Order: sequence, then C-alpha cells, then structure tokens
Amino acid sequence: MRKIIFSLIVIFLSFSLLCAQVQKKKFTIRDMLSINVPSQIDISPDGKNIVFVLSKVDFEESKYNTDLYIISSDGGEVRQLTFSKENERNPKFSPDGKFIAFISNRKANADEKETKEQIWLLPVDGGEAYKLTNSPEGVISFQWLPDSKGILYLTQETLPKPEKEKKERDKKLKFDPTIVDREKYRKEFYIIDVKTKKERKIFTGDYGIDQFDVSPDGKLIVYNTNYTGDIDDSKKFDLWILEIETGKSKQLTKRPGGERQPKWSPDGRYIAFVADLDPKFTYSQEELFIVDPQTGDLKILTENFDVGIVGYEFSRSEPGVIYARTASGVYTHIYTVSIDGKVKEFLGGEKVFGDIAVSDKVISFLIEDKYNAPDIYVFKNGELKKLTNLNPQLENFTFGEQTVIRWKSFDGWTIEGILVKPVNFETGKRYPMLVAVHGGPYGRIQNTLRQYYNLQVWANEGYLVFAPNFRGSSGYTNKFGISNFKDLGGGDFKDIMTGIDYIVKELKIADENKLGIFGGSYGGYMTNWAITQTDRFKAAVSMFGIFNLITDYSNSYLPSWEPDYLGDYYWNNLKIYLERSPFYYVKNIKTPVLIMHGDEDPNTFISNSKEMYQALKHLGKTVEFVRYPREAHGFREPNHRIDEFYRCLEWFNKYLLGIEPDKKPIVRVDEWVRADGWEIKIVKVNKNVNYSGFDTTRKFVEIELLFKAGENAKPFEITVASDFTLFDLAGNKVSSSGIPVEVSGVKGLLTGDIKTTLEAKGENRYYPLKLAFDVVNLKGEMKFKISKFPQFEFLID
Repeated sequence: MRKIIFSLIVIFLSFSLLCAQVQKKKFTIRDMLSINVPSQIDISPDGKNIVFVLSKVDFEESKYNTDLYIISSDGGEVRQLTFSKENERNPKFSPDGKFIAFISNRKANADEKETKEQIWLLPVDGGEAYKLTNSPEGVISFQWLPDSKGILYLTQETLPKPEKEKKERDKKLKFDPTIVDREKYRKEFYIIDVKTKKERKIFTGDYGIDQFDVSPDGKLIVYNTNYTGDIDDSKKFDLWILEIETGKSKQLTKRPGGERQPKWSPDGRYIAFVADLDPKFTYSQEELFIVDPQTGDLKILTENFDVGIVGYEFSRSEPGVIYARTASGVYTHIYTVSIDGKVKEFLGGEKVFGDIAVSDKVISFLIEDKYNAPDIYVFKNGELKKLTNLNPQLENFTFGEQTVIRWKSFDGWTIEGILVKPVNFETGKRYPMLVAVHGGPYGRIQNTLRQYYNLQVWANEGYLVFAPNFRGSSGYTNKFGISNFKDLGGGDFKDIMTGIDYIVKELKIADENKLGIFGGSYGGYMTNWAITQTDRFKAAVSMFGIFNLITDYSNSYLPSWEPDYLGDYYWNNLKIYLERSPFYYVKNIKTPVLIMHGDEDPNTFISNSKEMYQALKHLGKTVEFVRYPREAHGFREPNHRIDEFYRCLEWFNKYLLGIEPDKKPIVRVDEWVRADGWEIKIVKVNKNVNYSGFDTTRKFVEIELLFKAGENAKPFEITVASDFTLFDLAGNKVSSSGIPVEVSGVKGLLTGDIKTTLEAKGENRYYPLKLAFDVVNLKGEMKFKISKFPQFEFLID
C-alpha cells in the first residue's frame, strides 16, 4: 500500500512539474527589455543599508526611468525612495550616514523652466528630497567631504552674462556658426555647505578634468585630466593633486598612457589608479597601480597577474587590501590585491560581479549569471547572501541551454565563446545558427542572461546562437588582447570560422546551410568583412558597423582607433587601410544584408552604412537599409530595440528558413505584419480595464491597433462586433465588445453595429483603432484574430 501511495505521489509531482514547465512562456524581446536593472550601489558607513539606482522600462514613452531604492544589508523589503518623472543617478551616503546625495534633473517647483542636473539631498531618517545646488551649467559629478558638512562638485565654467546673452541673440538671428575645436569650456571645482547652501569656487582647471577623489583628511583632491576634453585623447590622462585651501595644483604622474579611476587609500598614504599595461595601446590590459602622493613613486600591483582590472574599492577593515573586479574570460570575478603585490581570488565561479561597495563590515555587489538578471548581494560574516529578487517574472519564461565552449583555432590558440541552444533542443537535430559578433574588438561576451544581442530571445525563436570571444577580446591575457594589431579581419576572423567548424563538424548541432551573422560596431565591421570573404553565411545584419576604414577615421569622434589598430595613418600606409576595409571587396558580397544605423552615431559614423548601401544597391545585391532617428552608437530607445529585433528576425527567417514576413502564422505585440498591401500591428494592450455602466467584476482587455496602407492596399470594410476575435489557448472565444471612449474623464464603451471602411486617401495612410474585449471567461495567453486577414494571429501574453 505504501508503495502504491509513494508511486502516486511521484506521478503527481512529475505531472505538477510537467505542468509547471508547460505553463512557462516564451521569452521575447519585450521581456528582455522589461528586466529591471540595478546599478550604482552605495553602502552606508555603518553597513546597515544599501542604496542603488533601478532602471525600469517605459514603453509608452520609449525610454528608461531611473529611481533610487534602498534595502537593509540584513535583507527584507526593497523600498523606493524617489518617484519623480525625471531620472536620478549616483547616490552616495554622507560619511555620517544622515543623508543620501544624488544627481537629478528634476524640477524643484513648477515655475522652473530649464532643468540641469543638480545635487539633491534626501534625509535618511525620513522627509522629502530637496535641491542643494543651483549650478548654472549643472553638476557633472560630486564627492562628500569627510566631515559631511560639505560636498565637492565638478561643473563646467559659466560664460560671463554679456557673452551668454550675445550667444543667445546670435542664435535667434541665426548668426550661429560653430568653430570646430574652438568652443570649449573649462572644468571647475566648487564646494557647497550642506546647511547654508553657500558655495565657493576653489579651482578653475583645464578642459579635460574627469574623475576625482577627496583625501581622507579633506585637504587634497586627486583628479585626472587629458587637458583637452577630447574623448579621443584617452592616452593623455595624468593625475594631479589639488590643495583645497590654496587652490594650487601640481602634476603627480607623467607616465605615458592614461591613468583612470584615481582613489585615495583609507589611510591617505597612497593613491590607486588603473592604467594600460602597454601605453602604446588603448586596448592593452588594464593594471592596478599605486602612487605615493608626496614623491610620485609608482608601483604596479598586478604586474605578475595576467588578467585585466575592471574596477576596484579599498577595504575599510583590512589595511593595504584592495577588492578588484577582474575581466576573467566570460565572467567578472573579485580578487584581493595587497599593497605588496599579492593577488588572491576572493569570489569567483560562473558569475559576473558588477558594482561593488564597501563598508567596515559589509561588502555589497551586483551579481548576474546566465539565467538570472542582476541582483544585490552582500558578503557579511564570511558568507555571500542574496538580498533582492528584482525580476521574479523571469521564473515564468523558457530559456535555452547556455554553455561555454572552447575550440582550437588555426594556429593552436584556444578560443572561448558562448553557445545557446534553442528552447526544446533535440539531440541529433541540426539547427539554424546565428553568429553574434561583439564590438571593440577589445570587448567581450559574458555568460549572462542580459545581453545587447538578446541571445536567449533568439533561442526562444528556435535559433542556435554562437557568440565567440575571438582574439583581440578583453578578459584574457595581454598578448591575446593586442594580438590583432595590424591584423583586423585576420586571426580574429579565422577564430570565428574555426568556431563555426567546431560546432558544425564536432558538436554536429548546426545546419551548415543555415548560417547567419550579425553584430554592432566592430561586430558590424566583422559582419561586413565576413560576407566579403566567404559565402557560407546565407543572411547577415550589419549594425552600426565599419565599412570603409578611411571613412571611419575621417568621421569618427575616436579617429585614433584606426592608427591604434593599423599602426599608422592612411596617408602613410594606404595599403593596409584598403586591404583591411570591407568596401575593397564589396563585389564579392552575395549574402543578403540588412544594414541598421543610428542617425546620431558619433563613433562609427553613419557614412559607413550609407556607403555600403549605395554600393550594394548599384551592384544589384539584396540589401535593406534602416536608419533610427535620435540613436547614437547602439540603439537605446526601447521601441527602437523592439523594431530592431523583429526586423532582424524577419530577415533571418526569410533568408535562412524561407519564411516570408507576410506569411507568418503567429506574430507578437509590437511586431508589424504585412497582409494584402496593409501593415498591421498591436501598439498596446491594457489589461484589467473597467468601464462606466458595467459591473466592476467584469474585466476588459483593451487592444490598440494601427493599420498602415501600402501602395497596393485595397479598401476594406470592418465590422467591430464580428471582425475581431480574442481567444485563449483552450479555444474559448469572445468578440469585440465595442470601442472605448472617454467623456469628461469617465471611461465608457461605445457598442452597437459599428462599421467603417479603411482605405488609403492621399497622405493619410495610418488608421488607429482601439477595441475592448470582455475576458471574464478567458485565461492565460491569448490570441487575437482579424477575420479580414485569416493568415496570421497576434499572440498576447
């Protein structure tokens, strides 16, 4: 009898687990963008509380909102501290623990016309945040003084009033030319008293002051500057010491290369900083140094440690010890580095450690991994403890198996990468594979869920995804990182191709005839390069990538990238610029390529993609070019990211799988679908809506549709009550209940026999339509069908 009962329990549990798996949802691009992302953590001096910034998506405004949150280091409830429509950043506890200072562009009152970023103070024991500074040009960054009585901040110099008024007049009259490299503004340090709000300028520096730190006794400031303020002058950063009382400064370091992240040791005896091992290369391995502020004597602490430093913090309880975050292959680990040069792993494993904050007794981190988004953790009393669960919704989604793979390249080097298998992967079956190429090239793919390239979203669409860390990537040895000097598109390209061979021939899970490639920035360059060197890829997506190295050098705000990697300027060595540019081999391209670029990209200027599109169009190749307004280097607006993904999906589906965009049976919210000369998409879904005149227990779903008429769109009549159907996966159906309306702030429902005809008239090609459905009898995921277009259905979760 016991055996029978036990067997029944096992069967029941197995069935329950199976049901739990079945109920998990497809992980979409919208779900990826909806991940709540913490950053910029700080810990109170007593170690009791942790404050952090949390970024949340707003699809209606197509932006991310950031607010401040706090949690006890013992765990418990996460509390939201700020609720403004504007953004907050850089929270810092005062040394006495009474205040949290932060930067925001919020308005102090409704009468304020112009909002620049200012310092705000929030009392820890309760009360509203209030604005501390009124800097005319806004606050760039700040640091508490050790006595908590004042704050040091960095700002841009203010133009004299007559000159400012003249510039405003000239702008109105359109006498407003810009003289390149002439209109610069110096940086200034101010100290403001927290009680009286009185401030004083202590120093006017040059154009390039960037990072700084205040000494433990509050008398000195260490800052770095590249003198020019030019983003391209990263090799020129030196450290300087500024006396707060006298306003006098003196240069501390004069080594070649750039010094970054200067910080005082807690005892004031040393200043630590990060700099490249080989000053010739901006992509050399980052090392941790210390310098004596009195003598200027330097010491490399990580000279015998062949792993790059990402960031660091001094220990508050162990003199002479530094907690350093390290680029360790596809992970980011924590090591302790002592002043005498001893390096020891502190926290490792298959984790990526983000921001770190340190108090006397507690260390706090952000940690993420391949199946979990970032959360707040603490190391306390010798144990690592998770404090938050900021994305519980992730438990509801399906993910593909994500693993680290390694293979031998053409010259025997071992190369590493990430491989994500499709959801519901079947052994013995070969899958279409996408190669995702990271930027830099001194960047890397980390083994995390949250990726710009959306690896797990692709896995949920049935694709195998391969993301290689080819030579030239960061996270490995210095030799590895600088190995593609004068060899762009050489060894790194071969690393990628040998990785593909390994997956196709050894792992035997990729379909050789269904290979696609995509990437942004240098990943865009490698995509462009790859399709000029091989016909193996049946589809490609080039995202803000380099096409012509001469064009890129001439238009980028980082023109030193080319000579740094190619070893010279094009007028001295035209041959290497030509032979390493994809445009030189453009006639070889047979692969259908989708080109995507932001209109405001200052780095890889859009002229690269324009040249590529022009050439391929005139050569009669298969090409499409999509430009995104307001976007810089990489797309940031959430709705652009949605559009970007679905365009890529359509491209790969069409040229790898043979699925035409207008013949898809299932489409998703935010995705345009083409049918009979029309484009249609669901713009928005509102759930749990109530209307006046209906019982409050009746729940409605509002669906906002947008119809776009193409050139060959034929007019058609729609009947609201019969042409639109919502049904759940169990087959239960409801027709539209009517059209939502609002009168004097009251939401109602227009019902009856409502008909209208959609047709293209002149310039009016867009037709919005909002519908309401009574969903009391529907459960779970739903599908939406338009009877006039029977070939597709929208999936609504």
